[in-house]
Amino acid sequence: MRPRATAIIIRDNKILLVRDKGKQLFSLPGGGIKYGEPTISACARELYEELGLTATKVTRMRDFDYSGSLSKHKVCLVEAEGEPQITGHELDRFIWWDMKEDIPIFSHVKEILAKL
Repeated sequence: MRPRATAIIIRDNKILLVRDKGKQLFSLPGGGIKYGEPTISACARELYEELGLTATKVTRMRDFDYSGSLSKHKVCLVEAEGEPQITGHELDRFIWWDMKEDIPIFSHVKEILAKL
């Protein structure tokens, strides 16, 4: 199971979600942790690479971690500057989700956000 830095970013009571190219379901932003890389560094790096966001505060949220079938999500609560823009080649969309609208999300997202 590969470790993944998973970011929770909240603005105006909405959660930032992203969708990978070719996928139907939305997930929390983040990505793979490189060997020897601290989780908070991986989280900040992935947000910058994929969305052009600069993390200003990253708090590791170990109680939110989730082990799925493919990834071990190591969760961080992130404050970031800038507006998200699709800057990498992996994503095709982002949304700010109010957690009420019925949108297609991965089950791990529900599990992680249920702890908020």
